[in-house]
Amino acid sequence: MYRLGIDTGGTHTDLVLLDEETGEIWFEKVPSTPRRIVDAVFSGTARILDSAGARPADVHTIVYGTTVAVNMILQGERISAGLLTTAGFGDVLEVRNSYRSGNIYDVQWEPGPPIIERRHCFEVRQRHDFRGHEVEPLDEEQVRQVARAIRKLGLESVAVCFLHSYSEPAHEVRVAQILAEEAPEIPVSLSSVVSPRVSEYERASTTALDAYVKPKLSAHFVDFAEQAETAGFGATLLTMQGSGGTFSLRQAAERPIRVANSGPVAGAIAGAYFAAEVDCANVITYDMGGTSTDLAVAIDGAPTVVPRDELLGHPIQLSSIEITPIGSGGGSIVWIDEGGALRVGPDSAGASPGPVCYGAGGTRPTLTDAAVVTGRLNPDYFLGGRQRLDRQAARRALALSRHDTDDWDPERWAAGAIAIAAADSVRAIRRVSIARGLDPRDFAIVGFGGAGGLIVSDAARELGIPTVVVPPSPGNVSAMGLLLADQSCDAVASRLCPLDEVDVGMVNEWYDQLETEAAKELVSEGIATDRITVLRTAELRYRGQSFELVVPFERGYGDRALDRLATSFHRLHEQRYGHASPDDPVQLVSLRVSAVAATAKPGFPRLEPTATACADEALKERRQVVFDEPTDTPVYDRALLRPGHVIEGPAIIEESGSTTVMWPDQRLSVSPIGTLVLTMR
Repeated sequence: MYRLGIDTGGTHTDLVLLDEETGEIWFEKVPSTPRRIVDAVFSGTARILDSAGARPADVHTIVYGTTVAVNMILQGERISAGLLTTAGFGDVLEVRNSYRSGNIYDVQWEPGPPIIERRHCFEVRQRHDFRGHEVEPLDEEQVRQVARAIRKLGLESVAVCFLHSYSEPAHEVRVAQILAEEAPEIPVSLSSVVSPRVSEYERASTTALDAYVKPKLSAHFVDFAEQAETAGFGATLLTMQGSGGTFSLRQAAERPIRVANSGPVAGAIAGAYFAAEVDCANVITYDMGGTSTDLAVAIDGAPTVVPRDELLGHPIQLSSIEITPIGSGGGSIVWIDEGGALRVGPDSAGASPGPVCYGAGGTRPTLTDAAVVTGRLNPDYFLGGRQRLDRQAARRALALSRHDTDDWDPERWAAGAIAIAAADSVRAIRRVSIARGLDPRDFAIVGFGGAGGLIVSDAARELGIPTVVVPPSPGNVSAMGLLLADQSCDAVASRLCPLDEVDVGMVNEWYDQLETEAAKELVSEGIATDRITVLRTAELRYRGQSFELVVPFERGYGDRALDRLATSFHRLHEQRYGHASPDDPVQLVSLRVSAVAATAKPGFPRLEPTATACADEALKERRQVVFDEPTDTPVYDRALLRPGHVIEGPAIIEESGSTTVMWPDQRLSVSPIGTLVLTMR
């Protein structure tokens, strides 16, 4: 039987097929089809099954990662969603909070538009206090009037976020019932279901985002399921959550905001996994695709989890693996700004028309075009030779873009574009490491994605990162991460109070209730109870802070469990922010339970080691590659590299789906499963 991982990106769709009996793995990459995403998904599926000699009926599980939610917001799609709030709070998405993005001293800074227009926000008479006591009953007749207005406006979905509904959801539940009676065709998102936590604006933003993406994403999941059935798949269909676990497409359609960043999260999981294979526990994962680059930090083998995140400027109040994206990828446009400076991104050529060298109608040069012109990419071996790239067209596009001088050298500009892309990455890596008290020189960096190997060494050398790890089939690592993730369900409850005012017995009662809720959802998906393990975490902060840290709640310490929890919080605060205040009171904000059903991890076959360090049998050719200057550079076939081979840079390592660039001051070795390890000489 087989498991299939599918990751759809803005430029390519990546697939990984695992034979669970033999451990054999197949990889496939096809261009994405933005107009109808499932077209690329199932054309790629047909190709990879044909390579394995398998049938759709042989696949028992499909795990799907998608960027549909992110792309909707990134592209500014106008979905007509509505918001119902407590009377007096209709401006919650406009007022926001006191945080100013970017430069806090920029008096001209203006926030982007809210995800739901103010004219589609409706105030309803009702009120609970923070303890859950009813202060004012729900005006049901007013709700019915609002429902009729929503139908008349033709809104596609509705978010409901009442004050303090995290402590008492009864009014929101009743509103959902009334909306189902008055407008049954309109999907509804309740904040007490999507994010039952304190912080009014963040909860409203999360619920509004859920409502915003629900019509399109739910329809996409339905389309995916129907096409899978038509193609003959009877498999269990799962997708990735931002928290790092998988859950069913049915659950995803009900709460689609949970799948935001699913592809990048899968990449972070897989990056940490492959780094552990070469004994690197503390790593920065560097996932460069065609449209963007996503960064994450893993400490002691585990990606960093945060209690809240942000999606393109909009807060998401859900526990998630922390991903930092930048608008720089293989398809990023190379351009000149008004001051004559060379720039890269954030605009992208995407999958259609793509870079100029694709010959598919693109006219603006991209980072991929620059890589072809500098010799980093082999125009005759793109996607393993399935696609030929036009180097001369790329060179002409680069030359024409700078038409104000006769002696402009396209090779020089192309090298400059790569240096700028690397500098963008360096700045982002500093934000996720140095700005948080972490020295990047104490970390390894894992480079993957279709374009990751082209740039990762440039960034590592600039930051003094001593080790670069490039996993097997780096262009498909995010799809591999989908097969590495466990199936899980989270349950959360806000319990805002000083930590020293609760006792262990009370906390354990709260956790027991959450465990029952989380395990019930997994059981409903056909998971046997003996497969389920439960992880308890708490969200804590110092009194007066507005942000929390996620801290494991350790069992087995009896009455000392809360003291251990506080000690762990102080230690984590020191690690994340460079300081702690052990004498200050700690505040409990929320309790969280993750019910997990472990998935069998794929076992990579170990390669036969070579008897000699010389890798001449893997040498394909030599060509000029521009580093600091044009350099005669050997090119190796990665498929022929074996454990024991050692290569001194400079070198280019080619494989289907990706290319790895080694600078002259780097040395390469090969792990038992074929992972490339580049170290500074």
